[in-house]
Amino acid sequence: MNNKKTRNILSNIFVIVIVIIAFFIYRKYDYNFYTKGVLEKGKTVFSRDSGIKYSKERSYKIENKSLNDAMFYKEISVRENTPYRVTCMVKTKNVIGDENNVLAGAQICLNGTEEHSSVLQGDNDWTKVEFYFNSKCNDKVEIGFRLGGNLQNASGTAWFSDLKLEEGAQDDSNTWNFGCFLIDYANVEINGKQDNYAMTIQDKQVAELNMKRLQNSIKNMSNNQMNIEYEIIEITEPLTTLTYDDVNGYYIGEKDVYKLIDSYVQEKEFDHVFVCTNLPLESELTKNEEICEWIGLGNMIYIGKGFSNIRIITNDYIYSNSNTFPEEVFLHEFLHTLERNAKEYGYTVPALHDYEEYNYTNDRYDGLRKWYIAYMNGTIQTDEGYIGLPSEIYTLKPAKSTDFVYSNKLNKLDEPKNIIEGINSVIYKIKRLFVTKTSDFNVVTSEGASE
Repeated sequence: MNNKKTRNILSNIFVIVIVIIAFFIYRKYDYNFYTKGVLEKGKTVFSRDSGIKYSKERSYKIENKSLNDAMFYKEISVRENTPYRVTCMVKTKNVIGDENNVLAGAQICLNGTEEHSSVLQGDNDWTKVEFYFNSKCNDKVEIGFRLGGNLQNASGTAWFSDLKLEEGAQDDSNTWNFGCFLIDYANVEINGKQDNYAMTIQDKQVAELNMKRLQNSIKNMSNNQMNIEYEIIEITEPLTTLTYDDVNGYYIGEKDVYKLIDSYVQEKEFDHVFVCTNLPLESELTKNEEICEWIGLGNMIYIGKGFSNIRIITNDYIYSNSNTFPEEVFLHEFLHTLERNAKEYGYTVPALHDYEEYNYTNDRYDGLRKWYIAYMNGTIQTDEGYIGLPSEIYTLKPAKSTDFVYSNKLNKLDEPKNIIEGINSVIYKIKRLFVTKTSDFNVVTSEGASE
């Protein structure tokens, strides 16, 4: 009899110990309703940290033992065409980007897109990180908390805490805020040769003149559907890297100017960014006239905003009897942003470069002005009717802090509030094991630049 009681007691103790161990394992590795994603297995450890945390809740910890791209993310339902703000507190230790890539680090992102917040690298005590996005034509998005980046790898450790989501109200103003950055110096390597380039006083004056002309042109050519305000900011710290691809050659990518302009972009909340510099044409370096040359590149993103390169070639930007539309390249590259935005909001629009298909020609003196007017006003005539940019596109600007003066706080990223929600999160996690692999999350190959 005593042996039976002893066995029962030992059995109960064993069950209790197992439950306690299971509880602590669950507590350490429970990520609630979030899905864990890694680019490469075996390099990342996810856990919940009770020792290092910002508030009473355990922090979410991602440790990349070696270079990797990892995040935890959650699918949430959203209202279409609505601005959202995601905030969290982030702490980092020894975070380093691959080849010192400044965009690889701790950040908030939209899974499957190029949109992300500012990036933390190195050692940082608890820092507030904010991420703004517009849902566009989507009714669901995946919000990710990441150590790495889209097509970027990082090593080190990041802790995320106090994850919050707010819904704002779309600003329906048709006035856009442009930032035009003049990069005074470029100390970069092109075709294996390190060299220095600089903007002249005349280059800067020409850029300023054409931004002023652009302000008038956008208003007039859009038939008052759009206005712009702009600020010209001179950057004296040299540009030291360039991005390269086989289509466009060398150009200035987001990562190349991130440290040079990010503080201005965030403070001023620009809706579109121009970066102007005086890089030489590649054919001037190689004597190869077949190399693809560009004076402007668009269709790029900088922290969720439209982003364009402008290569200042002084004679091409001076108004004269033989060039009555010198600001054309600025307008053209910005229109690539509106073209991209329209598609992402679910509209069907003609390709900006397809003017010849609609019987428009490049005028010797006035460029493609007639084509741009028709494109901006939706008056391109076809057999099926008129096409072009939708009028709504002029009010669909990037999300920013002023959209959240009267925000609606949502609980979609919150911790479980009771045991029932906690159990549901475990059930959800088990179901996910049968739906998707842990390594499944989307990386996006950038669409690249367009002339």
